[in-house]
Amino acid sequence: MALLASLEAGMPYSDNLDDARVMAFKCLFLDTDTLDKRQAFKVFLAEAKQAISSSGDAVLSQDLSVCEAFHLYSQGLYERAKMILKPIAEVALNPELDDKSQTSAIGFANFVLNRVYLAKGQYKLAFDTAQKSYQAYELAENYYERALTLRVIAAIHLALFNYDLAIEQLLRAKSELATFNVQEHYKVTDEIAYVYELKGEVSKALELYLSIFAAVRQYENDDGFGYLVIKVAQLYTQLNEFEKAQQYFSQVQTLDITSDWIKQLHTMALAQWFLATDQISNAVRENNVLAQLDQQNWPASFTERYLQFYAALAMRQGDYQTQAAVQKQLLTIANTQVNNVADRALLSERLMFNLNQQNREIARLEEVADIKEKLLAVAVDKAFWQRLTLAFACVMLLMLAVYAYKQVQHKQHYKVLALKDELTGVANRRAILDMKKRAISKSKSTGTANSLISIDHFKAVNDQYGHDIGDELIKSVVNTLSQGVRSSDNVGRVGGEEFLIVLEQQSLQHALEVAERISSSIEQQTHTAKNIKATVSMGVVEVAPDETPEQAAKRADINLYAAKRSGRNTITA
Repeated sequence: MALLASLEAGMPYSDNLDDARVMAFKCLFLDTDTLDKRQAFKVFLAEAKQAISSSGDAVLSQDLSVCEAFHLYSQGLYERAKMILKPIAEVALNPELDDKSQTSAIGFANFVLNRVYLAKGQYKLAFDTAQKSYQAYELAENYYERALTLRVIAAIHLALFNYDLAIEQLLRAKSELATFNVQEHYKVTDEIAYVYELKGEVSKALELYLSIFAAVRQYENDDGFGYLVIKVAQLYTQLNEFEKAQQYFSQVQTLDITSDWIKQLHTMALAQWFLATDQISNAVRENNVLAQLDQQNWPASFTERYLQFYAALAMRQGDYQTQAAVQKQLLTIANTQVNNVADRALLSERLMFNLNQQNREIARLEEVADIKEKLLAVAVDKAFWQRLTLAFACVMLLMLAVYAYKQVQHKQHYKVLALKDELTGVANRRAILDMKKRAISKSKSTGTANSLISIDHFKAVNDQYGHDIGDELIKSVVNTLSQGVRSSDNVGRVGGEEFLIVLEQQSLQHALEVAERISSSIEQQTHTAKNIKATVSMGVVEVAPDETPEQAAKRADINLYAAKRSGRNTITA
């Protein structure tokens, strides 16, 4: 914000393109969470459009449009946001395009459009836009925004109850963002903690929230820090550690919280603490505050949380009629969630559901919904049966979530198998070539060296001993290759008796040392039950900064052929 202020102080600049850049930059940092701020944003937007139009820069104009759409999305105006975003987001990606800012603009538009689709529960479209956003940022070599897109993909998994997959993507994002920006790093940690919270691993979630306390206090205002303090107090309440929760509630009182939403979160958490500590009159007081708020704008999860609290409070007061009415509302939410789960199951290409499984699950959900409706009609005045019905619905939802999770785990298992060589267990041709390409691309961005070792050997073994012994020899040699490299290096089978080793951040000198160590180890061992002696030929190269993965691999193969012509058991670099 200080940098932005200094840029604005220099306006107007002699070149109006500089004014346009400042306006496009400023748009990203404005808030529209109150009516006054939204009015101010409209005034700013008119000025920014004029400045950018005068500059004639088409990419800046697109950036401003996407920023405008993001503010519309944050206000819940999804259709208006979508109308602005789609013409930009649907532009085809062109790997040959030199203008990386244009490609980044496409990535940004898909990034925001993903949030719109996710908010509307359109998970297939959300996944497609997230995937395109990731690809665009990768083409533009915008690795920071690419890392942020991993958080978007995690949000889709979270909406589909794939908690472990969501955590996996968030951990990748956390690792990549650590080199860029402290704030993004702790925001990802906050999201991981939230997923653990949804999984029911409250202690793990609490541990993660506490780990970011110092960073959030340093970089966030009282509203941002207050959210974290309230969250910790809430989790301590769930763990029945009421004195610790009270300490954090006391800390909230020292903060200058201005956000209405944070104030509502505080009221809800405090009400639950009062109820858990048998302070019923105080819990009633906080409930009265919540009941007077505009609940139409509450997220569904917060509405459900409030109703669960309200039902428990009514039961403690012996007000079974109110309890029954509230539980009826909870049952409506449960039915909606059942329908949402059924809709999400239709994302078959992402979750590996086959048609018969979908039909069986949807039919079962319809039966459950029908049973609950009948139970509700019979038990309208009986709180016991309503609690039973709600519990039944929750169990069914949990069963479906577990089922979906197992399906995704199967998908991940087969995906891993598809990238492994069936005989040796190392990476297959497609996987090792992809590893090579990614390692070289990464080295170009970091300025570090990579090396390749191409290996060939023992074609005559199959003819002399048969394929079984030949296969046994291949596995023995591969085991030696794998033991001779670091865990960060990659060994793969390119074909028959040919292998490739990708050595990340290894110079030619280090690669030669690895090659000599492996060659000596293979030569000194006896392999298979036949006690066969084996040797290998190797071609070694260090990847040049201006070299493509294909060119580097071709040089390695040329060195390999030179080694074989020299009489085998030779290393050529």
